[in-house]
Amino acid sequence: MTQKAVAKLAVLSEDERTRLLAESREKLQRDIFARERAAEEKGREEGREEGRTEERLAFARKLLNRNHSIEEIIEYTGISRAEIQSLLH
Repeated sequence: MTQKAVAKLAVLSEDERTRLLAESREKLQRDIFARERAAEEKGREEGREEGRTEERLAFARKLLNRNHSIEEIIEYTGISRAEIQSLLH
């Protein structure tokens, strides 16, 4: 009887170990997927921000070409004085 109990305990212990390993693998896969999604979203947001910045700079160039004052361009675009002055060169 003792041998049967020991054998059953060994089977149950192995099953528990297998279950824990499977859960650990699943958690790792979810974590990797979540990190990849976060990195992709961060990249997309950075790209959108870069596009918005380029759009504001293009608009500032147009305003400069139409002889608007630097103060007006700052007001219309939110671009800093230094950035606008760099467009003059």
